[in-house]
Amino acid sequence: MAVTPAAAMAATAPSSNLSPSSPYFLRSSDQPGAALVSPPLDGDNYPTWNRAMIMALEAKNKLSFVDGSLCCPDPSSPDHPHWVRCNSMVRSWIVHSTISSIAHSILWHDTTFSAWTDLRERFSPKNAPRIFEIRRALSTHVQGTDSLSSYYTAVKGYRDGLLSYRALPNCICGALKPLQDFLETDYLMDFLQGLNDSYVVVRSQILLMDPLPSINKAYALLLQEERQRSLHLVRPTVPD
Repeated sequence: MAVTPAAAMAATAPSSNLSPSSPYFLRSSDQPGAALVSPPLDGDNYPTWNRAMIMALEAKNKLSFVDGSLCCPDPSSPDHPHWVRCNSMVRSWIVHSTISSIAHSILWHDTTFSAWTDLRERFSPKNAPRIFEIRRALSTHVQGTDSLSSYYTAVKGYRDGLLSYRALPNCICGALKPLQDFLETDYLMDFLQGLNDSYVVVRSQILLMDPLPSINKAYALLLQEERQRSLHLVRPTVPD
């Protein structure tokens, strides 16, 4: 169904009789015309848009509408009108968080889950050429004349882009920890190999650590070295 004016007006009514922890709870500030994230989905930015939308929907306790875990109750259930209202609200948020051409293509989905699935199937990246480009850029990127901070930010950008295409599944059993550790070690090596040779001593010290430090810890050690060097360069002027 489309997001009709009547549904939109109903969706703006606060859920005063529901617990704030309920997925059906809506605040008076929740409006169907709101765009939850910026920039909107344009097709090319799906990985970052998807992550930003999930964060926004988690904050609003509405993720169960997009992942399909909260099905529509029977029409005789007292929860049915609450579900219909929230389904329309979340669909409207998604519609208003996409560019107009994409918004029109998902406007007629009956459920949030079907609209979300449609977007995932169309835009979810399974893009081997793009992964190749990022891996090549990451492996060849060097610090050069950049500051340590700028170099770290560039490497992190490549890393985050790669993870958007190859995210690990959620796991609370600990089985994925060895794989996560392996990926973190790769991340550290990518960062260290592009450093200027002026950091060769600190880099060697980091590589000799057992266990290897996290990327953030290694960056902190190198940043400390950079700051110590800047102190040596600033010498006090001795008056005549």
